Amino acid sequence: MINSQQHIAIMQPYFFPYIGYWQLIHAADMFVVGDNLHYIKRGWINRNRILGEKIRPQLFGIEICHASCNHLINETKRVVSRERAEHLYRTLMYNYSKAPHYNEAMEIIEPILLDEEPDLTRYLFKQLKSVADYLGIKTEFRLLSEVSPRWECRSPEIIRRTCEHFGFTNYINPSGAGMEYYDKEKFHEMGINLQFLRRNEDIRYKQYSDEFVQDLSIIDLMMFCSQDELHEILNRYHFL
Repeated sequence: MINSQQHIAIMQPYFFPYIGYWQLIHAADMFVVGDNLHYIKRGWINRNRILGEKIRPQLFGIEICHASCNHLINETKRVVSRERAEHLYRTLMYNYSKAPHYNEAMEIIEPILLDEEPDLTRYLFKQLKSVADYLGIKTEFRLLSEVSPRWECRSPEIIRRTCEHFGFTNYINPSGAGMEYYDKEKFHEMGINLQFLRRNEDIRYKQYSDEFVQDLSIIDLMMFCSQDELHEILNRYHFL
């Protein structure tokens, strides 16, 4: 069945990603988690940034077993450590305990931090769905490995085959570097309507002071914004 009025998006799974990632999920009717793409070291798959001391970004993340760009994400395991989980919990408590929505946010975040799932894909997939529920996102989540276990082709062909497999003709990609890499006309020749998602403006909200640190993990927004405010922020985007 062809879903001609609905949209699909594909992205690697990230650890508590920033708001732009969630806007992409929110804009799509189906979000395909790129579990069989290559793991990216020093990227956002296993870490993100939170608000640290002196109103500066601080890295916050999980440990990976034998991290390698030669492995796929779904071939990668995480280090399950109660000590590490408790350290992350204490870090959030230290940095955010005075934030207005700390208690509500931690009800969602704490179980994720304490989850002892060793498989990186399953861990991140559960995390994405849990936070999506909190944000009120109704998008369907699927895995890219459902289309093919491994890929020996370039990204446009992966997108074409994924759209065909799930029955979509509208594909959403984040704006930015993708606008130079992807050609709308070439996608049109493949029967795909390519659209780029762009935020309406730099997203700002009240942190601890008048100084603002942007593009932090969704954790930061969950701590400082109510669910109604989060829903309003999610909708601050348009298509190109």
